[in-house]
Amino acid sequence: MRAVDDYIENLPDERRELCGILRELVHSLVPDVEERFSFKIPFYHYFGMFMYLNNTKEGIDVAFCRGKDLVELFPQLRTKGRAIVTTVLIRKKADIYSQELKEIILTAAAWNKEAKELKKPMVKARKRLTK
Repeated sequence: MRAVDDYIENLPDERRELCGILRELVHSLVPDVEERFSFKIPFYHYFGMFMYLNNTKEGIDVAFCRGKDLVELFPQLRTKGRAIVTTVLIRKKADIYSQELKEIILTAAAWNKEAKELKKPMVKARKRLTK
């Protein structure tokens, strides 16, 4: 996708390389993933909103939309005060392996598919107050 290509091409050298590797990893592990450019970042859809890559001051945040459901299995995921999304920070190539990123992506994809089949919403509906 051209917008994602442009996003990656405009990153500083080391981030460009990292983001390219991460992009390839997502496509190789989840062949049916749909890549989009949403919210000014690369976003991936697989049975709904799945994950995204975000260049931050610290590195590339690999974020998982249903990540809150994966924290117990992968404690390296960080919520950063968010209710649903979790991230793992990638600063260098070695982090991809040390943070078990392949396993997280595969597990997150399987969970996204299962949650969609179960019609499990990402966010629980709030109970309405009755007067």
